[in-house]
Amino acid sequence: MKTNSPQSLRISTAKPANKLTPAQKKFNTLIARIDRQRELLAQWQELIPNYQAEVLKSFQPLRDSFAGFQAQMVELLDGYCFGNHFTRLQKEKVSQIISDICDELINDHGRDDLKPIANRHSDIAFDDEQAQMQTMGEDLFRAIFDEEFDLDPDDVDLDMDDPFGTAERLRGILDEQERIAEEQRPRRKKTARQLAKEQLEKEEESKISQSIRAVYRQLVGALHPDREQDPEERDRKTDLMQKVTVAYKNSDLLKLLELQLTVEQIDQSAIDSINEDRLTYFNKILQRQSQELKREIEDIELDIGIAAGFAPFELITPKKIMSTLKKDKKHLEIEIAEIREDLRNFQDIRALKRWLKSYELADDFFSEYF
Repeated sequence: MKTNSPQSLRISTAKPANKLTPAQKKFNTLIARIDRQRELLAQWQELIPNYQAEVLKSFQPLRDSFAGFQAQMVELLDGYCFGNHFTRLQKEKVSQIISDICDELINDHGRDDLKPIANRHSDIAFDDEQAQMQTMGEDLFRAIFDEEFDLDPDDVDLDMDDPFGTAERLRGILDEQERIAEEQRPRRKKTARQLAKEQLEKEEESKISQSIRAVYRQLVGALHPDREQDPEERDRKTDLMQKVTVAYKNSDLLKLLELQLTVEQIDQSAIDSINEDRLTYFNKILQRQSQELKREIEDIELDIGIAAGFAPFELITPKKIMSTLKKDKKHLEIEIAEIREDLRNFQDIRALKRWLKSYELADDFFSEYF
């Protein structure tokens, strides 16, 4: 049986738009929005494994290769530092370059074997510096926790290496504190207006649940596989029934309506004639569904954006992610070619000294290879 397109779910626009009621217009708007969100979510879900595979296949090997050449550069420059090859200023520049590259290779690539070299070119041992930074960070966090949240950081299981996990634990503690405070707060007698509002909200929620339950029951009545004698049709109905169950569990009204179209329980005329009261509650369900899709997409975009090196909340798209990965690979290829050329040239210390003349110590916090 042919499955109707989700587009068919929209209230017919054959008549002039100004003839549609506000609820009908909103229904169409929400259906169109959810369609777009579904499409975008599907794009992300398809892209993520492809992106991860491409990173492992082509980007990570380039990154590892570049790190290998960086390590060679560190060893070459460090070797020149033994003896009287450099002036004081040249040695300062070389030491800064070595320190910057070592910081990246040790922190990001696990090259602990370079720590002895890093220590020779720093006033403080690498591990001691890291410990100091860790302590400073924890002290800052502790001050923030004490001032802003009135919490002992030890109660939160503070972990500087897991800021997101720390934030989640903090949120859980604050939520629990709020719950306890709410329970201990003296109960005031609710006003008639508050009671009326609560009652109205309960009734609204009940009607919303009834609206989606009614669609679900209609589908269950039509699709129950035990009532089907034909094995092939029973399998088809079993598959559809599983989709109905998942959609109902997720409060996915749009999917349930699509399934009604699939089994021909409704048609365009039925959609066009949904009464205003029912349409009102359908719109509320669809609004929630749209908001949930929005949150799901935002979570995916935040996670993959961080993994891809984008700033938090920077606008990204599946196309932009793959385009950026392509540019990053090209940039790495260029950097690899350049550092390989420099490694060849710097075999001649005179070429290295000429290059050092153009290296600005005061303005360059990160080396060319960082």
